[in-house]
Parts: sequence; C-alpha cells; structure tokens
Amino acid sequence: MDNLKNWIEMNAKIQIKEIAKLELAYTTSIGLMNISHAYDTLIKWATPLGLLENPDTRMITIYHDSFKTTDPQKVRLSACISLPEPIKASGNIGSTSIEKGKFIVGSFVIGLSEFEKSWNSLFVWMAENGYKKADREPFEIYHNDYRVHPEKKCIVDYCIPIL
Repeated sequence: MDNLKNWIEMNAKIQIKEIAKLELAYTTSIGLMNISHAYDTLIKWATPLGLLENPDTRMITIYHDSFKTTDPQKVRLSACISLPEPIKASGNIGSTSIEKGKFIVGSFVIGLSEFEKSWNSLFVWMAENGYKKADREPFEIYHNDYRVHPEKKCIVDYCIPIL
C-alpha cells in the first residue's frame, strides 16, 4: 500500500475536476488483449469521415468491468473516439456519451506496463482522501500515440467518477 502511495506521488498529477459531457463513437472489446483490434476498427471507420483531423479529438477507453472481479479475458471495454457533436453510428460502431460530472483525474506519463499500477494507486489515493466512486464507469483519455513517443510512453488521464 505504501509503495502505491509513494509511486502515485512521484508519477501523477491528481486533480478533482468537473468534466463536460463527452460525445463518443465506440466499438466494444471483450478482453483487454482485444482492445488494439477495437481501436483499429474504430480508426478505419473514423478516418474517411475526417473525424481524426480535429486537434481536440481524443481516444478514450471506458472500463465496464473491474479487473478485481472479472477475468482480464472477459473484461468489457469500449474503445472510443471523442466527437464534437453526436454522430449517427453504423455497422459495429455505436454512439454514446459520458455525462458531465465530478471526477478524480490522475494525469500520467507512463509505459504500457504501468497501467495496472497507475489504476491501483489512483484508487488507493481516492480511498485515502475520502472520496467515493460514483456508480458510473471509469475511463482513460489518451493525449498521444505512445508508438511515436521517444520513450514509448503514454500521456494519459485516468478519470474516476466521484459523488
């Protein structure tokens, strides 16, 4: 527990923020190992529509299940792209939104192997600081493509909805 507390102090900037409603296009992934395929599908759909050309567009992963209670092969995730306004979805692409609300936002610059530790430490921080998770799904907002980062790092915000 102390290791997670120390790790998050050194590796995260944490804020309590009001996040505006986010309009999203998404496709579903069952199992963490399938998320890159889900993003490939989403990008192939979004590219001809010009949706990736907006500099404010972000990739977002919504977690519908907890890794504490669900096998990683069965965890349900949504691979999403943010949209300036709702769009009519087609095929295996759906449309959804994340309602505006209050969130713990942990901002990280991490390697792929540090995602689990980051989530665990942020939930420890939440409990230690007296916050309660709202009955909505946590999500990640990606600010870069780790494949082009010089150190292969992800610049990511972890967002936990709170009461």
